[in-house]
Amino acid sequence: MNLEKAFRRSDNKKILILSTVGTIIGLLLLLIAVQVYSDINQAIEKQEDSDQYIVIKKEITTLNTLGLKKASFSKSEVEELKEASFVNDLASFKSGNGFEVLVVMSLEGGNYPPFSSLAFFESIPNDFIDVKTDNWKWEIGSQDVPIILPNTFLDAYNYGIAPSMGAPQASKELIGSVKFQLRISGEKGNVTFFGKVVDFSDRVNSILVPENFLNFLNENYGNNTPNNPSRIIIATDNKTNPVISTFLKEHHYETNKEQLKESLIKQLASGLFSFLIVIGGVIVSLAALLFLLYGQVVVNKSEKEIKTLLLLGYQWQTITKSLLIVFVKIYSIVTIISFLLLFLFKSYFDFWMLHKIDLELSNSIAVITYIIGLAFILLFLTLNYLNIGKSIKKWQRLLK
Repeated sequence: MNLEKAFRRSDNKKILILSTVGTIIGLLLLLIAVQVYSDINQAIEKQEDSDQYIVIKKEITTLNTLGLKKASFSKSEVEELKEASFVNDLASFKSGNGFEVLVVMSLEGGNYPPFSSLAFFESIPNDFIDVKTDNWKWEIGSQDVPIILPNTFLDAYNYGIAPSMGAPQASKELIGSVKFQLRISGEKGNVTFFGKVVDFSDRVNSILVPENFLNFLNENYGNNTPNNPSRIIIATDNKTNPVISTFLKEHHYETNKEQLKESLIKQLASGLFSFLIVIGGVIVSLAALLFLLYGQVVVNKSEKEIKTLLLLGYQWQTITKSLLIVFVKIYSIVTIISFLLLFLFKSYFDFWMLHKIDLELSNSIAVITYIIGLAFILLFLTLNYLNIGKSIKKWQRLLK
């Protein structure tokens, strides 16, 4: 006797449909939560170096504007930063004092108009610079000065200055092949050097020159009196450490929020993960209860057929497995639909993260997502097997 017919002739198909839809929704939410959390963790870990760097500055308030407060770090504040649990190492930005820098660029015979701009020089120890080059050195007597520019400066020219002036955009290769006049004027005289961009930095939003060159300018053309640093760069193991954000907020320090992007994303992913796990778990639990109810109803409606099979010598395990085949088919459909919807969601989510947050995620479904999805299906089948088997085993004992 084919016991699957008992399911097909059941009057409770609404329960079956509701249970199936509920399981798909709940399982999908669980899979999305696990996949999103796995993707973001992998993407962030892929970007992490042995050390990660954050540039810290003080908030500018009205008191700073009125000259009643300085936006620089005192020695005690620098020492406090050094002692912070999340700091592996730190360095202060050294800046030019008492002299003015005018950068002049002119390409003869080209479409680029003469360009000049006031600028400022800073330096930090080489260990804190994110580009390494053999040309990053200067010797006294040399007129050529290597410069590291931030990528944001080149973007400002290409997407702001150049279009407004009707000038062509400039590639990194072109900028690196041009020498700029660096006209220095200060308290002790004037001098001209020639600067050449040797690389571009994503870490530091400043015009960097070798430290010994900046010291030379301060000593010979400016004011060599040391000032408290206005910016600090720190090396840390993990920029996503929430202690960092808390420390900065408590001390009224600021940093480029982009530098803490991974931390914000990870916190968002963690919150989303917890929310979806709870909601998905509740929905899946309710759907599982409905399936258990449906299985019990079908067993009760098939009481006559089941007892006949028991009298003919069939064991309760055999009958239970026969009835469980229907649940295997249902859960197979649930699994296929849930993963298809997950693939669609992931395609959209990957595209959104890349274009909105500039975070590239893995294209594949994580192994842990497959494991958790299959684990829930096996759990559902086990619960239904135990639920159906309990009633049939009870009837078998009564018939003996």
